[in-house]
Formats: sequence, C-alpha cells, structure tokens
Amino acid sequence: MAVQVRAESVMLKDSSFVALPGHKLEVRLDFNMPPPSPRAYVIDSPPRLVLDLAGASNDLGRRQLDIKTGQVDSLSMAETDGRLRVVANLNQMVDYQTYTEGNSLFLVFGGSAGALASGTLRDRSAKSVQGARSEPAPMGTRVQGIDFERMDGGLGRVLISMSDDKSGLDIIEEGNNVVINLLGASLSGSLEQRVDVQDFATPVMFIDAMTSGSNTTILVKPGAAPYDYMAYQTGNQLVLDFRPISYAEDEKRKKERFPFTGEKIDLNFQDVDIRSILQIIAEVAEMNLVVDDNVTGNITLRLKNVPWDQALDLVLKTKGLAQRVVGNVMLVGPANVIAERERAELEAQKQVKELAPLVTEFIQVDFRKSSEMKSRVEQAKLISERGFIMSDDETNVLMVRETAAQIEEIRDTLRRFDVEVAQILIEARIVSASNDFQKDLGIRWGASAVENRKNSSFVIDGGSPSNTPQFVPGFPDSNSSNLMVDLGVTPQSSIVFSYIRDNFLLSAELSALQTEGKAEIVSQPKVITTNGKPGLIESGVQIPYQTVEDGEVSIEFEDATLKLEVTPQLNPGDRITLDLDITQDSVGAVLPNGEVSINTNQLTTTVNVADGDTVVLGGVFRNETVNNTSKTPLLGDLPVIGTLFRKREQSNTKTELLIFITPKLIRESLAVQ
Repeated sequence: MAVQVRAESVMLKDSSFVALPGHKLEVRLDFNMPPPSPRAYVIDSPPRLVLDLAGASNDLGRRQLDIKTGQVDSLSMAETDGRLRVVANLNQMVDYQTYTEGNSLFLVFGGSAGALASGTLRDRSAKSVQGARSEPAPMGTRVQGIDFERMDGGLGRVLISMSDDKSGLDIIEEGNNVVINLLGASLSGSLEQRVDVQDFATPVMFIDAMTSGSNTTILVKPGAAPYDYMAYQTGNQLVLDFRPISYAEDEKRKKERFPFTGEKIDLNFQDVDIRSILQIIAEVAEMNLVVDDNVTGNITLRLKNVPWDQALDLVLKTKGLAQRVVGNVMLVGPANVIAERERAELEAQKQVKELAPLVTEFIQVDFRKSSEMKSRVEQAKLISERGFIMSDDETNVLMVRETAAQIEEIRDTLRRFDVEVAQILIEARIVSASNDFQKDLGIRWGASAVENRKNSSFVIDGGSPSNTPQFVPGFPDSNSSNLMVDLGVTPQSSIVFSYIRDNFLLSAELSALQTEGKAEIVSQPKVITTNGKPGLIESGVQIPYQTVEDGEVSIEFEDATLKLEVTPQLNPGDRITLDLDITQDSVGAVLPNGEVSINTNQLTTTVNVADGDTVVLGGVFRNETVNNTSKTPLLGDLPVIGTLFRKREQSNTKTELLIFITPKLIRESLAVQ
C-alpha cells in the first residue's frame, strides 16, 4: 500500500527544453519522485499530443511552457480528476518518444511530418536518444514473477517482477484489454500461462502471460464493469492498479476524452470556400447561421464519419475562428472580433448598470424572517455599492433600493428561499418488557432423644440453642428447641411434620415459595419540527445527591428523563433522513449509602425512512438464570436422604427493550381544520 500512496503524491516541480541534433527537441519534466506511466493520445487537427499522468499534480506555479521552437509551439499543464494532463501544442505532425530517467519524464519530438507515432515509456540509464522509436533493451532481462493482490476498496494490483530495469515498456489498450509489452524481456515456461483472479472481486478477471519473439507480452483482461488503471515502475517492479469506478464516472471520463456528440458526417473537399463548409455543417446541425464578413478563404479537408460539432471545431481552429450560439442561431467570426464584440457589450452593460436610476421597492416576506432573507441577499452579493437593503421583522418586510433589473433579480432569489418549509411529525415508541420467575424450596428439622440410666443419661440434640421459638411445645427436655438442619426459606408457606414420644422428638418443616412477575413499559414521545431544524422533547425528574469538596457538602441533581431529540431532512421520493438521539432513564434501586441509582437506555443513530413507515431502530434482550443450592457437606450429596440436608433456589429474569420510529409528513390534507 505504501507504493500506491507514493504514486498518488507525485508532483511536477520543474520543466525545461533543449534542442537536439537532427532537428529534434527534448522536453524535460522533473517530478519529486519517479512519475507514473503516461497514457497518451493524439489529435490530428490541430496537431496535439495529450499525456495523462494518473495521481500526479502540478506544483510549478504556472500552467504553460512557451517553447516556440521547431515543431512544438507550447506545453500546457492542467489538473483534472486526480491526474495531470500535459498537452503539447504542435506546429505539424511529428514522431515522438517518451521515457523516464529517475524522477524525470522526457518527451523527444522529431522526424518527418506525418501521422504521430505511438509513444513509448521506458526507464533508461543513458540520456542519448537513438531515433524516434524505443529500442529493445539488451538481452538478459527476465520476468521473475507475476503476482496479484486485492487492495482496499476493491482495487486489483498486478505486480510484475523483473531481474533488472533495462527492458523497454509499452502499455496499450486494445478493446477491453490492457496489453503490457516488455521489450527485450524473456519469460520462463512456468510463467507462460493464464491466471484466473475472478474470485478476488476486483476489475481484473484474467492475466495471460506469453512470449512474443524476443519480447514478453502480458495481457490483463478486466471485466465488463467500468474501471480505471494506473501504471508505474519502481526499480525492478512494474505495478498496475485497476480501480473500479461508477458508470457515471466512466461516462464523464469518456466525455472528457471525446466531448463531441453531434450527428456524424463525411466531408471531402479540395480548396473549397470556408463559408460553404460552414453552411453544410449548419444544415446538418439544423441551426441558423450568421457568418461575419471577415470570414474568408478556402480550406481543404477530408473527414469521414466525424461528429459535426468536431468537424466544426476543427474548421474554426484551423482558420482562427470562434462561434457563439444563441438559441438556434450560430454566429461565426474571427476569434478576436467576437472577443472584442463581447468585451464591448459587457462594457456597455456595466455602464448601463452604473447609470441606471435607482428605485425603492417594499417586498413582503411570507414564510421566513425578513432579517434572514436580508442576509441571504447580502451573501449572494445582489446589492451594489449604490443600493441598500433593510429588514423589519415586525412587519416581515424588506425595503430595497436598487435598479429595476437588480430588484427583479432579488425578487427571483427570494422566490427560491421564501417558501413554506415542510413540517414533519416524528413519533418514537420505546417498549421495555420484563418477566421474573423465582422458586425456593427449603427444609428445617430437628430431633432430640434422652435415655436415663441409674447414674447417668445419654442425650442426642441439635447443637447450640436456636433463636427460633420452642420447636415443639411440651417436650420435657429444655434443649428440644434446637434444630439439627435449618435450611428454610420463608415462613409464609410451610408444612410441619412431628413425631413425639416420652424420650424422643422428631420434627420437620418443609417451606416453599414461588413468585412470578411481568411488567411492560411503553413510552411514546412525539415531536413536530420543520425540515432541517432540530426538535427536542424531554420529560422526567431530577434526582438529588450529595457531593463533598474541600469539606463543604453541596447538593447536585442528576436528570432521569425520557428524551427525543431529532433533526429531519426531507429527501426526494418522500424519504426522510433522521439524526436521532433517544434516551429513556428511570429511577433504579436505592444503594446502601442511601443514594438512588438510575437505569439508562440510550440510542444515537441516523436512519433513512419513507414517509409513514415504521422502522425498528434497535433492541436489547437480556436473560438471567440463577440456580443456587445450599447443603450440608457430604450428607447433602447422599441419594434420597440428601434432600433432608439441601435447600434450592431458582430464578429467571428476562428483560427486553425495543425502539420504534415513525416519521410522517404533515400535509395540508391532514391538517386539523
């Protein structure tokens, strides 16, 4: 990923040019790091070479380099859509070559006039240029590996590793394929195969590597979805990034490359009057034509299957003409004449504006505050230095002193802002339900036995005296109230079994308790607010608590409220975006220190809901199960008998919280009459 960040931060720092032997011209563009591989295309008339460097930016401080030497007139630099576009304005058709050396990109122009040759990009260690074409690199460069990676955002990265950086490089697009030609590079048989990378979910579907004579060709086949790619080389590694783009972005990119959309025509004329050509184009475009008297001369052209607007553009630029379209009338004349005429019209309009009389108008504002509308007009800079504007919120009137034309423009602006704003009812329902179940089962029992002998007695009893009342009244022994096992749970529900003889007592008490509880709390806050304005409704109590600071005791309050805070935004199709903050607080348990706890439920979110629909924003479900057993060691583990030495407690608590939201547009038909 570091390589990608570096490629995207390439900046053009300097530019220069020098004449070379053989009527050639070398243009040098210096960057702060190795530049990406340019994507080049040409325009025949007027002759131009266009280079797009993805991820690069212009840091020169100027947009044009005037050359005025040989075949090149000037070099223009412009940034557009994350790339740097370099346009070479040529005087005639020439061959060209591009190559990189370190952080510099070189453009070499030269050769006989004719069709522009396809440019190539390659890294070189020598500065000399051998001809107008890329020469194959010395034998010995080997392709060592072809790898593929999926990066963040669905970006597919093809990495080509080579033994050195001496091979020539030519990247072209053929149909929907990207072809990488490595000139003078060899490929081992193990790498000459197709790699299927469809499962990575990137624009790249297949990568084919093959040997073509003494060169290596790598074909990258993307899918049908639109994409954009960027290529750059660092050292011995060539990197190609394929980024998925939207169809809208793809259409925009295609339109930038070829902005002409007119009906296609064929023109083949030899030394014909330019007025006749303009008349033919106007008839195809179904437009009225007005030609300035200064438009003269003949032109030779041969165009086949070319959009009429492109043909018109070529004719105008060849003869230094310009066009202006008003409605369905097209005016054609010399560029300098039309520019001077427009300048004179603007100057006349400025003078009329400065000399026009001022009038005073009182404009009634219907739905908004006049002071708010005054600030809107001032922000739009619709008040000139001669005029003024004043607002009165009591009568909701604007007083404007301006020219009649300017006042009409102010009225048009106010019509856009002074409109009735939609009102929205937001209703929330907070449902909190709980279900409690508790079951306790315990036992208490005791036994006493006394055997009297002549000089002694043998006693069996239950240990230390119990705090409970007499266990079985009337038993003669004073310690008979002692319990051997006391695992009771509650005196509210119990059954006592006793067996008594003269010298023996056995008594058992079984106690059981089962409780069930259900609770459901429904909170339903509602608030009405206008589109784009926050609304708040809050209800609850304030709980006091003590704080001690520097020995001083003070009372502070904590809110326990039910609150609905919302900001709605009405979208096309009666869909409403809601920024929500919902809070449901309630008084909780009392703590041992006397303070009161607060049970809090809060939700903060943003949702998009259709008018009148109900959506579940979220929910919390909690299930707590507790099983406790108290028993006498060892004896409580015995089968059957062990129940006399055990107590069991079971509890199950379920709580559930659900939050619903319903936005509704308040329409006139629903208003209370």
